[in-house]
Amino acid sequence: MHAVPQKAAALIARESMLPEGARVCVALSGGADSVALLLALRELGYPAAAFHLNHGLRGAEADRDEAFVRALCGRLGVPLDMRRADVAGWSAAQRLGVEEAARKLRYRLLEDAAARAGCICAATAHTADDNLETMLFHLARGTGGKGLSGIPPVRGRIVRPLLACTRAEIEDYLAALGEPYVTDSTNLTDDYTRNRIRHKIMPVLRQLNPEAADAAFRLSGLLRADEAYLEAETQKRLEAAADGGGWRIEAFPPALRGRMLHRLLRQSGAPMSEIGWKHVALLAGLLDSGNPSAALSLPGGFTARREYERFFLTPPGESGPPAPLETRLDVPFALEIRPGTRVCGEICKKPKVIHKKFNTFSVDCGKIDFDSLVVRTRRPGDRLRLHAAGGSKTLKRLMIDQKIPREKRDRLAVFADRYGVIAVEGLGLDSRRLGGGKTILQLSVEE
Repeated sequence: MHAVPQKAAALIARESMLPEGARVCVALSGGADSVALLLALRELGYPAAAFHLNHGLRGAEADRDEAFVRALCGRLGVPLDMRRADVAGWSAAQRLGVEEAARKLRYRLLEDAAARAGCICAATAHTADDNLETMLFHLARGTGGKGLSGIPPVRGRIVRPLLACTRAEIEDYLAALGEPYVTDSTNLTDDYTRNRIRHKIMPVLRQLNPEAADAAFRLSGLLRADEAYLEAETQKRLEAAADGGGWRIEAFPPALRGRMLHRLLRQSGAPMSEIGWKHVALLAGLLDSGNPSAALSLPGGFTARREYERFFLTPPGESGPPAPLETRLDVPFALEIRPGTRVCGEICKKPKVIHKKFNTFSVDCGKIDFDSLVVRTRRPGDRLRLHAAGGSKTLKRLMIDQKIPREKRDRLAVFADRYGVIAVEGLGLDSRRLGGGKTILQLSVEE
């Protein structure tokens, strides 16, 4: 048996790609790699169907490839799903480059074809050379461990049995079988980055090490194993860091911080095509900031903000300040001031609540102007005197001292009359209004 089917069989077994005798849909372009894939799978006993996409980009040459694939499948008795697509028009509609659009559309239609053919998966003919070119491409662009891991042997329903085989081995295999194939003329030009890597960099690497593609394939396997562990650890750390709708900053260790933030942005629905590592670095800087109320705008209208030892990521449309609140109060009252929270008030001779509650206030009725009694949100200049021995402070200063998150400050209930602030949710009662007379007004904020 030739090295190509041998290596394919070993990789299929190692990666648990295919059950024995499983039906596979092969992405068949007519090029050497895809023809070799179809023949190797059949040699290994896997019944195959084929899918070919005419992209409509290369005119008569594309028609030649289509005719070649039809003839090949007819000669081998392989069921063929043939499709044509206006990739140029689709790329313009999707605002994608032609290469990226062709790749996305090809994979989408390939998986559809596999389902129609009753195949458990679809196979593409990526080789060890393709893997090395991909690693170099990502390295040149700047990437993390995932990009350097190259092409995965299995991704969802897509399998790549020839990933351990070099292009030279593929061509030797076809020559031994006497099987023809077609050549895409665009692969011979240097119009695309990947072609320049193939024509200018790969030959130099082979001079340095004739087995460079094999070495890169082994390295990519090691890196994928590392990535799998780090990704699992990242998710576990993120789940442990979650706290009150945000995340505890101390739970983001430096070694995993960038990875955790990148994962968090993706899971939150941020537009990752617009997110770069510079945004992740800015977000990391927010976590390191000495400002307990720092904020950062991100692509897609997302906002990140720090609230002391936690930070929050807010989708677009949810970050605006709440509308100012002011409601006249007629005692007794019980009314909702925000979803799930209400304020209550009644006059009594002594406090009805024996056990202390932080947001329950007993106010001397003789020190209230009931005609102007309101519940509202804070205003500039509002002051509160919490202790008789001290002076008054602005609500802003008190909220900072109590480490109340900035996002919550404009939502807290403020009881006031024409003389000023009486009590504030989360802060306390003005000491000058403390109940000491015969009757008191008991105010409370209840969740």
